[in-house]
Amino acid sequence: MKRATRQIIRRERARRAEPRAKWDWRSSPWARVFLGALFVLLALLASWRVEQTSFRYHAALRSLVGPKAGVQDLGRHARPSGRLNGAWVRVVGVPKVIVAPRDPVFNQSADTLLLRREVAMFQWQQVDVGYPVYELEWHAGRVDSSTFLRPKGHQNPLLPVQPAAFVAQRVELDGFVLDPFLVERIPGREALPVADALPPNLAATFGVHDGDLYSGDPMHPRLGDVRLRWRAVPTQAVTVLAPVDGDRLMASRGACVQLGDRSLGDLLPQLPPRPIDAWLSRLVATLLAIGGVALISAARVRRVDGVLVVSCGIALMLVSPVLTWSSYSLLFGGVLGLMLIGCLGTALWRWHRLRPVTE
Repeated sequence: MKRATRQIIRRERARRAEPRAKWDWRSSPWARVFLGALFVLLALLASWRVEQTSFRYHAALRSLVGPKAGVQDLGRHARPSGRLNGAWVRVVGVPKVIVAPRDPVFNQSADTLLLRREVAMFQWQQVDVGYPVYELEWHAGRVDSSTFLRPKGHQNPLLPVQPAAFVAQRVELDGFVLDPFLVERIPGREALPVADALPPNLAATFGVHDGDLYSGDPMHPRLGDVRLRWRAVPTQAVTVLAPVDGDRLMASRGACVQLGDRSLGDLLPQLPPRPIDAWLSRLVATLLAIGGVALISAARVRRVDGVLVVSCGIALMLVSPVLTWSSYSLLFGGVLGLMLIGCLGTALWRWHRLRPVTE
C-alpha cells in the first residue's frame, strides 16, 4: 500500500473517531420550514371555516329576505335615508298612532294600533255526552247547525253583524311609517269598553252592559241575540324587520314584528348561527399566514423581503374566499379573484428581484 493511501485512511479514521456535534433544531432551516408550514396550514383551515360559516349565514339570509341579503341594524331612534331605500332594516321603538282606527258602523274609536270587533251570538251548541245534548250558549261567530245529528228544532240564525278589524291608518315608528299589514302583525290584545256614541238607528237596538254591547236583554238572552266586544292592540315597544321604501317600512315575505327589543336571531330563528368576530378571525388567520411564509422564507433566502411575505400571506388567505363566494356572487367573487391575482403578481415580481441574493 502506498504511503499516500495509508495517510488518507488514517485521516478518515481520525475524522470518524471525532465526536459528532449535537444537532441544534433552533438553527436548522428545516425546523423553520416545518413551523412555517404548520402556521400556513392552520391559517388555511381557519380561513376555510370562517368563510364557510359566513357563507351559510348569508345564503340563508338571502333566501329569507331576497337578493339584498343584508340587514342594517338601525336599533332605536332610526331615521329614513335615501341610502336605505330598498334595504332591509331592524328598527326598535314604540309605535305612535297618528290616525286612530275607527269602526264606522258602531262609531267606536280608540287611540290604538288595531281595533277588533268581536261578535258572539246566543245559539244552539251540540255537546256529546255519549248522545247529543243541545244547549243555548254564547259562542263567538256562528255554529253551523246543519252538522248537528238532530238539526230539527236547533237551527241557528245567521249572524246579523260580522266580526271586523280596523287598522290605524297612519302609525309611525321613530321616523318611519309602518305599513298597515305590519301593524296587523303586532301582537297583543286588551279589552276596550264600548263608548256611548252609537248612531241613533243602532242605539234603539243595542244596549251597553258591563262594557259590552247587546242586541237583547243580557240577563235573559234569547236565540239569535248578539253580543259585541271591542279589543285593542296597545302601543308598546316592538322590533320590526322589514324592507324600506322611502320613509315606509313595507310588508314583505320575511318581514316580521315582535314585542320588545329582539335580536335578528329571534326575528329569524331559522337562520344558522351568525359568525362571531368574523373579521377578527380573518385578521388573525392572515397574520398567522404571513408569519408562516416569513419563517419559510427565512430558511430559504438570505434576506426576508416584507413585500414578498405579506403578498404571499394575503394571497393564501384569498384562496378560500374566492372559492366560497364566487358561487354566491360572481361580481364579488371576481373582485376577490382580481385581488388574488394582484397579490400573486406582486409576489412573483418581488421573488424575481430577489433571485440574485438567494442561496
